[in-house]
Amino acid sequence: MTAIRALVTGLAVACLCGAATAQTETTATETAEIDDAAQLLGGVAAVVNDQVISLSDVGARARLLLISLGVEPNSENLQQVLPRALEDLIDERLQLQKAAEFELEVSDADIDASLSDMALQNGTDVETLLQTLQASGINPETLREQLRAEIAWRRIMSGMYASRIRISQLQIDSTLDRLKSDAGKTRYQLAEIFLYAPSDQDKAQVMEGANVIVQQISQGARFELAAQQYSNSPTAAVGGDLGWVTPNELDEQVQAVLQEVEPPALTVPIPVDDGIYIYAVRAKQDGATGARNFSLKQVLSPDGSRAALNAFKLESHTCGTLEADVQTEDGLIYADLGSIPEERLTDQVAMAIRNVPEGGASEIIDSPAGPAILYVCERSQAGAQIPTRDQIEDRLFSQQIALQSQRELRDLKREATIIRR
Repeated sequence: MTAIRALVTGLAVACLCGAATAQTETTATETAEIDDAAQLLGGVAAVVNDQVISLSDVGARARLLLISLGVEPNSENLQQVLPRALEDLIDERLQLQKAAEFELEVSDADIDASLSDMALQNGTDVETLLQTLQASGINPETLREQLRAEIAWRRIMSGMYASRIRISQLQIDSTLDRLKSDAGKTRYQLAEIFLYAPSDQDKAQVMEGANVIVQQISQGARFELAAQQYSNSPTAAVGGDLGWVTPNELDEQVQAVLQEVEPPALTVPIPVDDGIYIYAVRAKQDGATGARNFSLKQVLSPDGSRAALNAFKLESHTCGTLEADVQTEDGLIYADLGSIPEERLTDQVAMAIRNVPEGGASEIIDSPAGPAILYVCERSQAGAQIPTRDQIEDRLFSQQIALQSQRELRDLKREATIIRR
């Protein structure tokens, strides 16, 4: 994986359309349980071309994986991610060994810059980000080493292939013509997680990991963070977001699954020729119209009083009087969230308002700031949009770089001496 991974810092975000999952600090007892569970791998987890990956390396990476997903580490979910943590570390050792061959060094300043970007994405600063890691029993050096490998590998791939990849005007024209011809057809708004597995043996192993990922997302992990952490697709850098796509842009196996789901939904793992896909199906269009916007208003109980929210909802307030009505209630807060594009809604919010009529209120949902009710004041729909030529070129280029990256890493693994204990 070459995408810089975002970390959940436990900071509440005011708008529900971008709310982060709150992260509970790992207690000393839980950390001890995690370390005990990690002993299943033995004292040495693996040897990669004479470089040792220790048990403590794997345990630390497993905890980092879980926190990156917004999942509180415990013995049970650690057991699930230990194998993935080990494979990530093996990949990173190979990437850094390749960087050493090219005498490519990643400076501390480079890593500090990536940490600053990561903190900015999460609305915090580097100091708070590192304190969050330490409070969860993770040495910040674990994250720094992960970033070192990612930066090195990204530079290697760029140096080896960026100048060789040429996206022709004919390719762009062909893609644009296809998108225009598909404008009147059914489209899906999707986010993806792709797990590379070129052989049947790889697929059997990767399928186990895919089922774990689906389970973690079903239990509350954010899809965007899971994509950043696990996906081998170039879309990992943007949380797996694919935007609006037509079925014929996807594998036949994926098309068959999409026909059976009603958005918003999470698919089962879908095997294809070179790997396994997991999709978040966020919306569906008949092709004649574009993405929808939702005008939302929120009533929040910062004190956590679900009873007060239920009582307020039963009074059948309207969007027009909602602000004035909330002011007469003790312990409730009103917020106008404005008009939010469908693609910016979190899966939690999309599910909550899915069947709510205009002017109606959702069931109570949990947000970082407390339980809340959402009022759907208006649904509007715009015309379908076609990406620009520059956007199409960027997408095709990213696909080519990702394909070359997968091949290079596969070849490194094939040629390496890897002993898993």
